[in-house]
Amino acid sequence: MSKVCEMCGKGPIVVNSVVRRGKARAAGGVGRKVTGVTKTRQVPNLQPLTVTRGGISLRVRVCTKCRRSLI
Repeated sequence: MSKVCEMCGKGPIVVNSVVRRGKARAAGGVGRKVTGVTKTRQVPNLQPLTVTRGGISLRVRVCTKCRRSLI
């Protein structure tokens, strides 16, 4: 089962999770240092929805943004 919206085609994206430590310079510290960068996946919030197309009821997986526009 793919993680893709059947209406708009929205799918998972890869983002960087940046971990920092230290105190900011504006708060009197020496600055924030990056201690780790890890790749993470963000998947869309897909919900099952029953729609009627041509007299036939179909069950589709759509993202919440498309679901709000349909209802």
